Amino acid sequence: MTTIALAVACLQALTLTASAPKPGGMQTGVPAPDTSAPVPVPPLHVAPAPGARPPVADLSVRPPGGAAPHAGGETRCALCHSTAGWKQVTFSHDRTGFPLTGRHRAVTCAACHRGSDFTRPVARACAACHRDVHAQRLGQRCDRCHDTGSFKQASFGADAHRRTAFPLSGRHATIPCEECHGDRRDRTYARPVVQCVGCHQKDYDRTAADPRLLSHVTAGFSTDCRTCHGTWRFNPGAFPAHETCFAIRSGRHAGIGCRDCHTGGLPPYAAGQVLTCSPTPVGAAPADCMHCHGNPAAQHQAVAGYLPSNPRCYECHRFSSTFPGATGGLR
Repeated sequence: MTTIALAVACLQALTLTASAPKPGGMQTGVPAPDTSAPVPVPPLHVAPAPGARPPVADLSVRPPGGAAPHAGGETRCALCHSTAGWKQVTFSHDRTGFPLTGRHRAVTCAACHRGSDFTRPVARACAACHRDVHAQRLGQRCDRCHDTGSFKQASFGADAHRRTAFPLSGRHATIPCEECHGDRRDRTYARPVVQCVGCHQKDYDRTAADPRLLSHVTAGFSTDCRTCHGTWRFNPGAFPAHETCFAIRSGRHAGIGCRDCHTGGLPPYAAGQVLTCSPTPVGAAPADCMHCHGNPAAQHQAVAGYLPSNPRCYECHRFSSTFPGATGGLR
């Protein structure tokens, strides 16, 4: 091939190369972009360097769905939200020191965190959210009587009542609240009277009207029922002052009734009076020992001067620690 023919062939080859389509549809000599190079990441999702704190994004940008923006904070959305939706909050409130239980779990975040501002402190006192229907008569600790399940189901029972001026024991711990708190409907629970007669005046008066009972009015017994009675039942009763003269709470005569011995009536008695322990009480017949024991003459044949009379029985047989011979019954 001559020099001229070779030059013509090279010129034709260059012309064809210049006129061929370029990658990317470009018909210029500018090189096409390299698709194998990494795509730049937006600043919001730039991975932090090892040991560096994650960048703080602008939370004024509304999340999908048009929800109200947060007032400030970090952008670790996964702490509270999931990919299922913005409204399904998965934040664990336990680590805040105020675990959400009962009906508190159904309360929205904005109900306590105004304006979705989670940087502003929220009052933890019950009265900060709940109106006090007791008009501050029972203090500010709602959790002493209520739980987060319901206000109607109060948990103030006998154990909690021990912190009051009237601990509940015996049958008092089983009666409904309104038996003593007549103002329960108004939810004030004003302190009722704690004297026994405040509730048991009718029981006290009934002893004088019922012939089967011992008249407390005639006997002059105190209206402080606790002196003789417990909180489980009225019968049997106890008379502590009687122990100094004749034991009826222990020993052979334990549990004996008043009328079992005092068949002719009780001696007059004033509350707090010290008993004289006389075998012939003033104003009443002596205790009727022979009502139960009969005439034990056979057992007293060797006793000089024995007489089958009630006063003589008591002169020798005094079942009391106050006098000698308490266990044997001999004075």
